[in-house]
Amino acid sequence: MRSRNTLRLGALVFASSLVLSGCLGAEQGDDGDGGQSVQIFGGITGTEEAKLVEDAVAEIKEATGVDVEYQPSRDFTTIIRSRVRGGDAPDIALYPQPGLLLDMSSDITPLDDVDVGLDEARETLIPGFLDSATKDGKVYGAPIDQAPKSLVWYPKEPFEKAGYEVPTTHQELLDLTEQIKDDGDTPWCIGIESGPDTGWPATDWLEDYVLRTAGPDAYDQWVNGELKFSSPEITEAAETMGEVMLTEGNVQGGGKAIVNTPFGESSERMFEDPPGCYLHRQASFITSFFPDKVQENLDENAGVFVLPPVEDGFDGTPILGSGNFAALLNSENENAVKVMEYLISDKFGTPRYEAGGILSPHTTFDVEKYPDEVTKEIATQVNEADVFRFDGSDLMPAEVGTGSFWTGMVDWIGGRKDLDAVLSDIDESWPSS
Repeated sequence: MRSRNTLRLGALVFASSLVLSGCLGAEQGDDGDGGQSVQIFGGITGTEEAKLVEDAVAEIKEATGVDVEYQPSRDFTTIIRSRVRGGDAPDIALYPQPGLLLDMSSDITPLDDVDVGLDEARETLIPGFLDSATKDGKVYGAPIDQAPKSLVWYPKEPFEKAGYEVPTTHQELLDLTEQIKDDGDTPWCIGIESGPDTGWPATDWLEDYVLRTAGPDAYDQWVNGELKFSSPEITEAAETMGEVMLTEGNVQGGGKAIVNTPFGESSERMFEDPPGCYLHRQASFITSFFPDKVQENLDENAGVFVLPPVEDGFDGTPILGSGNFAALLNSENENAVKVMEYLISDKFGTPRYEAGGILSPHTTFDVEKYPDEVTKEIATQVNEADVFRFDGSDLMPAEVGTGSFWTGMVDWIGGRKDLDAVLSDIDESWPSS
């Protein structure tokens, strides 16, 4: 796993709910019924309430009859490679980066080649999700959760009391931003600081606007390295993003404040009295960073809408998101195949989704089972979206996606370099094939 540990805390359902399962299950190699247990390796190292852990373990055991041992590591990306090279591969690995998954495809069993119900999963998964883990026509992993990112949050009561309305186009979003400024307030709270991972929230902004201005086909070309960062399409998307983030008065303190504000804390001012800002773009998992009093009654305190489309851009509603992909590394273990089939089906995860904080990647999941109206609304909007695309920086080569792309956004937003220079620098960092 790349080091976005804080980001993934609220976004990865399976890993976080199984951290303690090794203590609750049978010893490795015996599932209690004389068969093989299943070892799952992932990058989440925190723990949740014991009840949720027990629920997840019990769910898998009840559904498959197999005991699962979860092994966490803070350095998933490095350790998964070394374990595979050393002949100590886990049965199943959970990849937050489809790009890394595809880099290791030679060590992973294509799901097309085993009986794990791939065709059934393909029918129920949000369209476009499996594309992120597909190479040369073969599917190497499938999502077990999702965190939609194309969301804009607002403090519900103050927003409505001020007479503001949810925008349906980019121009209406700009108009709303100006209206808030005219009222003497700050429109946006934005923070992209994240320790060694500083900059990733800004990459999400650009990815969202590439989808809205250039469209999904151009987005795919860009992610695959076929369309340069310095191309007119990506430059336009960045400029459109900059209209929101970098126009004077839109964010208190401007670009320098944005790069120095921790992403997890950046939404807090929205819930001050009076609000320190009225708009915050971030994924569904940001609710876990909201003040406790807000989380206690999310429906009354927080409103949310999908980042609106851009005029003369893509004709439809795209959703950007992330998720955790399960991949099968040991198809010789029949129980691993059995567990894999359950993990990628629309049956897995109901107790966790009902607890909140994460969504099912399957359109067939009953949205009424989510714990609050906010999550239900997000799920409905995602299911009705015209297209879904996975986080682009997670799909790009590491030199770019978690390297020059992150640092380049910091340099531009913080005022260290102009946009053209930053985009050219990122292009130069793209590894040669």
